Amino acid sequence: MDKLKKIASEAGCSTNTVLRVLRGENKEVWPSAIRRAGEIRELARRLGYLPNGSARAMRRGSFNCVSLVLSTDQGRSYLPGDLFNEIHDALSEQGTRLIVSKLADAKLTDRDVVPSILRDWACDGLLINYTDHIPKEMVRLLGQYQIPSIWINSRQEADCVYYDDFGGSMTATQYLQGLGHRRIAYLDFVPLEATDRTHYSRIDRYEGYVQAMKIAGLQPYDRSRFVGVPISDRLGATRALLTGPDRPTAIISYDSGERFMYAAALAGVKVPEDVSLVTFGPKPPSANPHAKGETYFGRNIATIRIPADQAGRRAVEMLMKKIESPGVKLPPSVVQMELEPGDTCGPCPD
Repeated sequence: MDKLKKIASEAGCSTNTVLRVLRGENKEVWPSAIRRAGEIRELARRLGYLPNGSARAMRRGSFNCVSLVLSTDQGRSYLPGDLFNEIHDALSEQGTRLIVSKLADAKLTDRDVVPSILRDWACDGLLINYTDHIPKEMVRLLGQYQIPSIWINSRQEADCVYYDDFGGSMTATQYLQGLGHRRIAYLDFVPLEATDRTHYSRIDRYEGYVQAMKIAGLQPYDRSRFVGVPISDRLGATRALLTGPDRPTAIISYDSGERFMYAAALAGVKVPEDVSLVTFGPKPPSANPHAKGETYFGRNIATIRIPADQAGRRAVEMLMKKIESPGVKLPPSVVQMELEPGDTCGPCPD
């Protein structure tokens, strides 16, 4: 006799009654019903019986579970802590579980794998955290089979959440212009190629800088001198920029400012007395809410903050809508970025 039948036999009721009680579906109004339900739960605990959640999910057509899809290539699935935590918390508030799936491209471009992915993973939808090098076949198959999916930090035609890097870069440039800077350089060593191998932020941040410079009637710095510099030579290239005859009075750096701050220290250049710096980066960890920036050499770097927590919550909200209506395309949701001034920016020294 299996456990379910044993509980029903000892409680003197049907197996359906046992299941309704253990699922919380039984109406326990009368004292006799309350007493019977207590006996059933005690028997279930003693016998170690749990209802089959997967079978129940299959019957009702919902698993109450969402999968966060990551690439097996870590560099293609940037996952800051506040993004992951907000996704988890937003789903938990709705009684939905989160599972994490790391897959190679071959799995998500396989016509035999994709159609059954929700059933095999026992989930209702996908939050896809592929940021670049995205296989086109993967995008096509997910759309063809109407798998409820929302892309995070990826600019798609629909069903995605991404950051306003263009606006963030304009904000940084205009902030420096407001401090009197006219010789403002944009620092990024990676070539700008509008392909699926380049993250949209690299193009948008540079174009936001160029646009703000042109609006102010200023000449953008020629970035071709930096493009393609090997990683091992980038510190030297940054130092050469800071000691050259055309040294800018302000720098906007694509990513974290460690290299720049180190190069400035080696070159004997003071920040912000000689040159100002703004960079891009995630919010400080919530465990340290008073930290305003990343501290290097005694300075809090001025940063255009990436609000990953907002992106995570919006992605969950959109996915819930997609699960309800898989065939409906949702317009992209663009998350605004804000400047956290720090203390690496000062008036133009000229």
